[in-house]
Amino acid sequence: MNKLATTLGTLTLLTQSANLYAESQEPIQSHFSSPIEGLFNIPSFSGTNIQAEGSKQFALRAEIISNAVAMSNSKESVRFDGETWRLTPRWRYGFKENWQFSLELPLIRHTSGFLDSSIDTFHETFQLREGSRDDFDRNELLYGYSNQGSLDYRLTDNTNGIGDLKLKISHQLPTNMPLTAHIHLKAPTGDEDDLMSSGSWDTGLSLSYLKPALFNVESLTTALEAGQHYLSSSDQVRHQNNWMTTLNAGLFWGISESVTLKSQLEAHTAIADSDLEPLGSEALQLTAGVTWQSSPDTAWDFALIEDIRTDSTSDASFLVEWSQSY
Repeated sequence: MNKLATTLGTLTLLTQSANLYAESQEPIQSHFSSPIEGLFNIPSFSGTNIQAEGSKQFALRAEIISNAVAMSNSKESVRFDGETWRLTPRWRYGFKENWQFSLELPLIRHTSGFLDSSIDTFHETFQLREGSRDDFDRNELLYGYSNQGSLDYRLTDNTNGIGDLKLKISHQLPTNMPLTAHIHLKAPTGDEDDLMSSGSWDTGLSLSYLKPALFNVESLTTALEAGQHYLSSSDQVRHQNNWMTTLNAGLFWGISESVTLKSQLEAHTAIADSDLEPLGSEALQLTAGVTWQSSPDTAWDFALIEDIRTDSTSDASFLVEWSQSY
């Protein structure tokens, strides 16, 4: 009887360890979040893990995004100065073996915020470029874009609302390599006038890959993802590019059974044919964070997201996510 109890206990621990390890390989769900990027379906970094058939996961993600860029030329002018707060519930369901359905709907607030002084201190401490931030008044809201003298939008008042509904279907491919394909779809449920939505449908495909035990080190994992997306034309962006490519790479280091340090590089091609960087340049951001698996079914993500190609995306973002599988 004692041997049976010991065996069952060992199997339980092994199962829990496997769950912990699987969760540690999931990328942090950071987004490109400038006032323009947030209108479209530029998906977060997708992993290869799939919920088991019949199992579910609920997650709640909170983000505070600071924007600080002002640029103009003879034809165009853009100014993104303010904060966007986003609270996103997400639901995942393994509806069939190796198939998963994911749904999320963000709640968004554009606001003057309070983070400018803290971000200035952070940039100064780590000798990071300030871009346009030095020229701005602190804690104000002005999201605006004009083209050839015509004002396309201007947001100066705090506003709240729902964003666009996002759906993703994932399939773990029957190969010897850990590959998962994803179909992305965005429905225009948000308000265009309040910069919650592009007002149109977006779709896309991506493929994610996982390499555990990198360099034969059990605690190191690398993840890669490439995607191609169709962004339907919107009224907010002139000369918009309808096709966008996304490329993501991550390195995960499990420092203990329950704690994993994560570093991610995320990039996308230009949103529009423009000489202004927030619209017409490739965007590149760095996500640095940690995943804490507080129990076999519960995880917490904490992350800082920094624009490392100055003025190409949001200046800095802070993210916390709680997820519960059941």
